[in-house]
Amino acid sequence: MKLKIFLLLLSASLVGTGVWLKLEERKEILAAVEAIKRRWMPDFDLNEISEVLVKTNTESLLIKKNAEIWTIQGETPQKANVAAVGQLVQRLKNLKPSEEIAAGASQFSGFELLEPDGISQGTGTLVELRDKNSNRIAAIIVGKQSFARPDPKSPFPPAPNGRFFAPAGSKGPIGVVAEGFDSISPKIEAWVERSDIP
Repeated sequence: MKLKIFLLLLSASLVGTGVWLKLEERKEILAAVEAIKRRWMPDFDLNEISEVLVKTNTESLLIKKNAEIWTIQGETPQKANVAAVGQLVQRLKNLKPSEEIAAGASQFSGFELLEPDGISQGTGTLVELRDKNSNRIAAIIVGKQSFARPDPKSPFPPAPNGRFFAPAGSKGPIGVVAEGFDSISPKIEAWVERSDIP
């Protein structure tokens, strides 16, 4: 009789463990599907974009579209490189991370993902797309460089594999973008039309 009770309890325990494992596996699958479906940028019409702001704690650059001409604003406005601006806007519209990291807002400064305010440590580079009335349509913070996992068999340090980023105002998670944001900068030289350089 005791053996029957033991076997009954054992089989119930095994069934319970099996059900728990299935539920955990289902949660992981649902989380992966959710990550694929998640939009990192609001859906917007490319034609709505009339301003691009690139800003750090120390510098700021505004590029505006008048008719079909993009110009870098300043004391002497300069013609912007339309291809570079268009490429940036397109990348933001289709932004998807190569890797997703479960990190909350309290960890953002470690990734340099706080919005630049001129004083705080741990801030990144704000890239903001605006409409013709200077209203924000979409914005991200581009943080510090990300590195591949170290190879214990290699004597060399891991190579960079992108930059950390988070949508402006996000509380997490954060992503790694593999390309297109390595040289993002609020410096005029990064955006000016080459034919305008003396």
